[in-house]
Amino acid sequence: MLGRGTAPRRSFRDAKIQRLENMASEIGVGLAVLAAAKTEQRLTREAEERRRQEERRRRELVERAKHIEDRRVAGLGAILSELDELDRLHRLIAMLTTEVPVETTPRLTTFLSWAQDHLAKREARLSAQAIEERFAAEHLFGDDDDRAFMPSRWY
Repeated sequence: MLGRGTAPRRSFRDAKIQRLENMASEIGVGLAVLAAAKTEQRLTREAEERRRQEERRRRELVERAKHIEDRRVAGLGAILSELDELDRLHRLIAMLTTEVPVETTPRLTTFLSWAQDHLAKREARLSAQAIEERFAAEHLFGDDDDRAFMPSRWY
């Protein structure tokens, strides 16, 4: 079998004399081709890695924006829910207050007193300053909106 490939020699049966000095140019060309191929592979790998990193960054930005929006909607929902409860409590107090002069009972009077105090405290928690403090404590609507965000590791 005669070696006609890129290898220096596959068989020695042809009695051809091959010396390293005679093959130096072929070896040099082979090394240059190998180096070029390795460089091309490395550049391709690096470009692919940059592309994957960019895709990952874009997906993470989308996930981060969704996380922030979900947290903001939940914070708003909590405030609106509390506001609805206060409105219902206010209507109950108003309804019972109109009936108290007719039927004065100690339990109802105590309840109304407690309910009015409770309503005042909860309304104070919905003032602008209290909501600002609440948002600061929960890290909402600020630069640190993405608190507790964990990007997915399944890319």
